[in-house]
Amino acid sequence: MAFSKIIAESMDLADTYNFTGTLQQNGASIGGNNKPAFQAKMTGVSTSFAEATLNTITSFNSEDFDTDNAFDTSTGKFTPQTSGKYYAEAQAHFNGNGSASDLYMAYMQIYKNDAPSARTVNQIDMRNHGGWGFGIKTAGVFSLNGTSDFLKVTASINTVSNSAGTLSGESNYTYFRAFKIIE
Repeated sequence: MAFSKIIAESMDLADTYNFTGTLQQNGASIGGNNKPAFQAKMTGVSTSFAEATLNTITSFNSEDFDTDNAFDTSTGKFTPQTSGKYYAEAQAHFNGNGSASDLYMAYMQIYKNDAPSARTVNQIDMRNHGGWGFGIKTAGVFSLNGTSDFLKVTASINTVSNSAGTLSGESNYTYFRAFKIIE
């Protein structure tokens, strides 16, 4: 059925209508997509993680999807190529040196470029918790400027023994993902 003006009372909402052109609401286009988007995770064995040092996590070595090839598994950086606002989230699972009870604190941030001012931080104190490692998650919304901006994940841990801990690659414990927000 073709029509040039919609009169709500005469439309049967059970019918199917095909539209050509642009759907609008108050003069603005409706729709969009959440691309670019990616999800990468750490798979395989755990890796050593320096104690009391800010470490960039570059071990997100397996992509579940990457719509625009914007995530680099060798550097751990997401460079979207498209300007806009992005939701980004990361999670990591840490263990202490030899035993999970050795680990007592971890910080994790999502950095925009190399600026610590665009970050989110989580910390947790596990002293006297006994026996388990722990995961932390951080997320934020970032305004990115196409090819010149990137996101990366950094973290730092502290252990009772002042030695290296491990970042776990078990299952889906450690991941990084982001997508463009439809504006």
